[in-house]
Amino acid sequence: MSDNTKQSNNTSSNQNYNNISKGCDTKKEQVLENQKCSNNIDFSKCSNNSDFPKCDNTYEDSTSLKREDKNIEIEESSNNNLVCKGCGENLTKKLSCPVCLKNKINSYFCNQECFKRSWKEHSKMHKSEKENNEKDENKGTKQIEKNNFTEITIKELLPQNYDPTNRKYWIYDNHLSNFINYDFTGNLRPWPISKMNYVPDHIEKPDYAITSIPASELKYKRKSDIYVNNSDEIERIKEACILGRKTLDYAHSLVCPGITTDEIDKKVHDFIIKNNAYPSPLNYYEFPKSCCTSVNEIVCHGIPDYRPLQNGDIINIDISVYYKGVHADLNETYFVGENISNEAKQLVETCYFSLMEAIKKCKPGMLYKNLGNIIDAYVSKKHFSVIRTYSGHGVGKLFHSNPTIPHFRKNKAVGIMKPGHVFTIEPMINQGHYADVLWPDKWTCATADGKLSAQFEHTLLVTQTGVEILTKRFPDSPSLGFDTKDELYIM
Repeated sequence: MSDNTKQSNNTSSNQNYNNISKGCDTKKEQVLENQKCSNNIDFSKCSNNSDFPKCDNTYEDSTSLKREDKNIEIEESSNNNLVCKGCGENLTKKLSCPVCLKNKINSYFCNQECFKRSWKEHSKMHKSEKENNEKDENKGTKQIEKNNFTEITIKELLPQNYDPTNRKYWIYDNHLSNFINYDFTGNLRPWPISKMNYVPDHIEKPDYAITSIPASELKYKRKSDIYVNNSDEIERIKEACILGRKTLDYAHSLVCPGITTDEIDKKVHDFIIKNNAYPSPLNYYEFPKSCCTSVNEIVCHGIPDYRPLQNGDIINIDISVYYKGVHADLNETYFVGENISNEAKQLVETCYFSLMEAIKKCKPGMLYKNLGNIIDAYVSKKHFSVIRTYSGHGVGKLFHSNPTIPHFRKNKAVGIMKPGHVFTIEPMINQGHYADVLWPDKWTCATADGKLSAQFEHTLLVTQTGVEILTKRFPDSPSLGFDTKDELYIM
């Protein structure tokens, strides 16, 4: 998982950790599966009910639901297709949002407490609907006509019925509602996402697993030095990297037309948990999934969703695991199916070999900033471009730490390689211009011109004489679809 360096005028800045997603998190102790929210509600903010509707009025909907003096009398629901807008569970009883009821929108909740917890996110729907019924003259956005939230809406958001070109129902989904007025640069569109994966109590977790805030990283940011790992830490990092490689190879084996990135994420999550590790991306600054899946024009940090992969797609899968108190980080880009364009093949191969060219030069005494010169020079000869917003980074006890490693030429990165340094190199290469844009989910990065992007990443250890690829491919790793030549030159 790359670090956001926010480069400006080719100057490398400190790491930026302000990517805040809209996914749900687990602020409390790890809660039971049936207590989790499938609609991405932030339970940590439930105590702030300053904007929450007063509870001492009587609300009445078409099912004769009544609420009087905090005693709720609820009629049994005869429709099994309805789900609670708060927790996503099937409804047997219905409580209506008073604002939606006033606007003749049938928006139901299972109980008053769920309604309170969900209010901060749910109230955004009221604002979104109002805004999106007004035509955006500047962007030429088509007016979205006001619709009553009928029961058919639920069906329209189910993966098997979902039409990504129809924004009509997006206001009723906490994830999709962020994109209603967004001008996409390419053909990819967001799909609904599932609830956050559950992590058992016995799994060792990083400090952000509950709070979503990596306090240890924030504390470390005040320092400018590059951490030198001791022998014990190096051995644990090696173990984590081997598990990371096994996980990525497993994810690669799942890639085929028709599978969704949500399915890949769930299987990857289960694989990591079964190996007594924690999926590092999960709840990192509220990232809602256990791995990143970036398809076609998505540069990095794509959120797994219900979109089925299509023949001809390219997909990057970014795996990070937390095992025995340390992190490992790696990713690869794969071809989906057989109908791959020559341009896509050339892009992916160029990205891979630009990484390997940089790795070959790593040794004690090398300046970290020179890695960008090597990568950019190789990529430019192939007439592609290098992303400047995201970088490689130190990794180990912390998910992201010094050094910051830009992948473009003439960067101002600081630091010299020394034995014991562990870091990632992870160039993101664009088919067109290097400019990128951030989707409204605050995580997904896409190319500004809508053209393809590819990425590869390894975790590396500086040794006394050179460098060791800790996440190197196994002899039996699935083929990348092209001749990788000397990929195993370091054993």
